[in-house]
Amino acid sequence: MRFSRSILFAALLGCTAMPAQAQMRPLNDPVVAHPNPEALFTSRDPQLHRNKQAALHIMRELLQCNQWNRAGEWLTGRYIQHNPLAASGLKGVQDYFINVAKRQPTPTCDKLTSPIVAVQAEGDYVTVLAKQELPVPGIPGETYTTTWFDTWRFVDGKADEHWDPATLPPVRATPAPAPASGGMAMGNMAQHQVALQQEADRAAIERLMWDYVRAIDGWNPDAYAAVFTPDGAFGRTKGREALRTMVADLKASQDQRRAQGQTIGDMHHVMSNQSIEFLDPNHARVQYYWMTVFGGAAGSPTPPNVAAVGRGVDDVVKVGDKWLIANRNVAPTN
Repeated sequence: MRFSRSILFAALLGCTAMPAQAQMRPLNDPVVAHPNPEALFTSRDPQLHRNKQAALHIMRELLQCNQWNRAGEWLTGRYIQHNPLAASGLKGVQDYFINVAKRQPTPTCDKLTSPIVAVQAEGDYVTVLAKQELPVPGIPGETYTTTWFDTWRFVDGKADEHWDPATLPPVRATPAPAPASGGMAMGNMAQHQVALQQEADRAAIERLMWDYVRAIDGWNPDAYAAVFTPDGAFGRTKGREALRTMVADLKASQDQRRAQGQTIGDMHHVMSNQSIEFLDPNHARVQYYWMTVFGGAAGSPTPPNVAAVGRGVDDVVKVGDKWLIANRNVAPTN
């Protein structure tokens, strides 16, 4: 399919979320993590020290380094959960992380890097407070901090019961797959980690699409190519070098037309009804309606001109710790 120039301009669409209502910004002071979190997991009392050290292993070896084959060292067999998305039991926790989420263990796990704020211990209980960074709803690229807690009750140095503030996910959330063994649908700690990671990924994808639109509206070939994977594609244009050349050629064409006396308003992109669907932890699909407008900015002598509108379906993938566009399709057939 061949695009006319106006359609091609219109198709170079970025994704900027349009809030349906005024956004509420955080009012709290930022949550600050302790500079040496492992120092918080100690006590002069022998029993409290043992329990704190077990909590440290849960945070470090299990939640951070995914060494779930060792979970029995610090969790009891019955491991009672208090979470609307988690069933109890050591085997269910291990089955989820090892067989469903397929978390790969880190070979070495020498230092806790989680943003811990405080650790409190009394009797059989240990509570860990951690910094949690979340996206500001409806404002791509902005985040705020709040506090997550985990409380464990220990029996003979192992966690036997667990509490946290987890809630049922919103309707839009994609449910986690249930283990084939018929064990728990999703471990408490799994739900915590998956929810936090998905929110962080959602914010990163929104930022990616914002970077896309700023790159093309600014006619920046290098920034435009950088938001794609090395073999990423827009229509039939594939690969970063080809994408970079495409934008450079379009910019040169516009510059030439302006030099000939044509009045061309600045390009702006608008996107609405955006939906981000996670197909797996490293692959998401972004669907939206798009509109490309030339001119019409505040103080501009040119009135706004809607070049084209349409619907888009983009595939984005996580490469390392960065989300990139793998395929941009602004003319889907279904």
